[in-house]
Amino acid sequence: MRRRWLGILAGLLLVAIAAAAIAPIRRAALAGIGRHLAAGDAPADADLLAMDMESGFAGAIKLGDLYREHAAPTVAMLVPDKTAIEQALKDRRIVLPNVMVDVLLQLGIPRHAIAQIPAGEGGTTDSTAALAGWSRANPSGRVVVVVSPSHGRRYRRTLLRGWPAGHPAPRVVVTQYSLFRGDDWWRSRTTAREGLVEIEKLAQDYLLHPW
Repeated sequence: MRRRWLGILAGLLLVAIAAAAIAPIRRAALAGIGRHLAAGDAPADADLLAMDMESGFAGAIKLGDLYREHAAPTVAMLVPDKTAIEQALKDRRIVLPNVMVDVLLQLGIPRHAIAQIPAGEGGTTDSTAALAGWSRANPSGRVVVVVSPSHGRRYRRTLLRGWPAGHPAPRVVVTQYSLFRGDDWWRSRTTAREGLVEIEKLAQDYLLHPW
């Protein structure tokens, strides 16, 4: 009987140890996935500092930091086409404030340096194509683009695939001011949803472009 109880206790102890180990293993795996999503390049001097609009104010803050550290002649926003609502307002001669430009000005970027690059629907495919177009028009120009950390790796892969051969390689820098953080992205419902969407998109990117 005593041996039986010792066996039961030993089994319960093993279960408890395994249960305790599962959480750290899960956290480590999720953090590894988050860091993989958020992979980017180190900042560097550039002729064009750009940001995609999906990175929002977090991207603008990082762009301001980069401008102070690596002043560039042009600081650009990759601007999507107007929505139907924005076009309707424009047709009625209603002028909306350009909040992002105002933020960049307050961050210390001079107005003459700020440019807007049309980027189609504004997603990864269109905005990377717009940057590649800028590079073709400026063959020796160095480009640094700021994006949200949740799709740093996918954006970089897409950008490099369409980059003109022989031109200076672009750099993709992720902003640290985003709500999405690689080390704990799954803890918030908002960032967890964002991370799951990006995992699916990156997996599809690997399937379609394994090299």
